Amino acid sequence: MATYSDAIYIDESGSGSPTDNMHRYWVSAAVSVAFDQTNDLNEGIRRILANHFSPHVGELKGSSMSKYLRPTSTITEVVKDLGNVLDHTGTHLWGAATSFGSSPPRGLPTSNPKPKDIARQMLLEEINARLLTGYHHPDHSLIIWDISERQELQDFSASIARFMSVRDETPRSERLVPAALGGLSHDWSGLQTADVIANCALHYLGHTASLTGSKTDKAEAFRTEFLPRMQKIENADIIGWMVR
Repeated sequence: MATYSDAIYIDESGSGSPTDNMHRYWVSAAVSVAFDQTNDLNEGIRRILANHFSPHVGELKGSSMSKYLRPTSTITEVVKDLGNVLDHTGTHLWGAATSFGSSPPRGLPTSNPKPKDIARQMLLEEINARLLTGYHHPDHSLIIWDISERQELQDFSASIARFMSVRDETPRSERLVPAALGGLSHDWSGLQTADVIANCALHYLGHTASLTGSKTDKAEAFRTEFLPRMQKIENADIIGWMVR
């Protein structure tokens, strides 16, 4: 029986719907951290909440960061501190995004795929590839998902169970558990981290495409703090951020 060494927390943002604002995108973000670094991640998020947010705020959430910030704090400072926590805990990041009307990759095992299906396939392709090649260090990884979105949890679990690479028909790595564990985001700092990354990525895409609803500070936070920390290969090309 495999012993799982790392958790891959996944959260998403956007709707992939036919709108003229940033929500026409769907973003899936993954945060991988070793289980023995969980306490340090929890403590880092606790410090960020204590230093930058109103006392009653018990959860770091991308969509409501601005609303609950202390007058002396900014989104830039919050995300910079979060970046330092990610470095300290040796966290790995991936992100995948697609928009309404994007064409699916050939061979996707879903009829009439939605933007979320395409983004999730792209995300799993890269995570699976790193595990198969041994480039990503964990022995075995367990995916953890926000259980508050029960239908999405069911859909995503199905995506993992039936996953096969559309590039070369490589099956799911045995180092990746074939299901998703559900958790509540206020109990899991990794889910809160993935939520912030996905939300900032959504604003980055919206800002880049000059779509309404996007905020410059969140877009810049993603560009300067999260994008450079996405998974890379030896020649420094970013492979952990995919947009279709």
